[in-house]
Amino acid sequence: MKGPAHQQKFSPSKKTQNRNSKLSKMTAIFRVSPLFIILFALFSVIILNPSHAANTEAGRIMCYHPNNLMEFWNDNIDESEQLKKCTWDNWMMRLESEWENFNTSMKSKKNVWLQETEKEWAEWIKQMENKWMNCNENINDEYKDYLISKSTTWTAEQWEEWIKTKGSNFMKTDFEKWIKAKGTSLDLLQLTDWVQWKNEKIMAWLTNEWKTEEDNYWSHWENSTWLKWLHFTEKKHWLKWKERNHREGEQWSTWLSIKENVYIFNELNNWSMWKNEKQEFFNTWMNNIIKKWINEEKWNNLVNTENDS
Repeated sequence: MKGPAHQQKFSPSKKTQNRNSKLSKMTAIFRVSPLFIILFALFSVIILNPSHAANTEAGRIMCYHPNNLMEFWNDNIDESEQLKKCTWDNWMMRLESEWENFNTSMKSKKNVWLQETEKEWAEWIKQMENKWMNCNENINDEYKDYLISKSTTWTAEQWEEWIKTKGSNFMKTDFEKWIKAKGTSLDLLQLTDWVQWKNEKIMAWLTNEWKTEEDNYWSHWENSTWLKWLHFTEKKHWLKWKERNHREGEQWSTWLSIKENVYIFNELNNWSMWKNEKQEFFNTWMNNIIKKWINEEKWNNLVNTENDS
């Protein structure tokens, strides 16, 4: 008969306790309307699709169906991965444009910082000259105490030797402290903004709704029962997810390394050039101050200070 033939075709999709009764009803329906035959066939295909299976006590994992990019992963792995790769590539292209804007902004900030530092440098040089040419009033107490305790009976030649050795070392120490403080200020300016910017960018990617849903799904999947390894299709998707995350992580690290070489190390070279220029200027300035200090016998100011006390 025609009815039983249809019963045998669709019966494997149903697991019920009243199998014969169900089949009889299906036969009656098939005889009434061919439309129901088509609907039932479609329904059977859906039921037979593993992606629509429910959880069981045996530990089966329910497939997750977000209304976004992850919809593709249940149908075609290659198509899904290609779409996600395109999404990542597009994000990286936008990132490059955003990086250019950020770099331009930081160059502007550093130019402002450098202009301010040049003014501070000029002021610092004036303060140093005032300190050494008026050492009875402006020299540091530690220098003054040292000199007074050691030099009450020094000759002019001994004073000249002192300013060329100990005195110049005091000047160099002050210079190195000032330069170090400015270098720290520049590091904070560069690194603070850079670290904040790059962290905001990668977090924006990682917290995409579809990305979060996907990562959460596979994180739960990894922590589920060992029976998950029997689901070969899901395991294949999981491996693709792992590979993609690893690839994106390497690309991100490479991109950061390139930008840091351009942004950080290149600026360090510029800072080194600036320091070298100031070092040359300072050495010339110091030699002139020492000559002037000797010619004007500025040690007498210290000696007179000690005698007055």
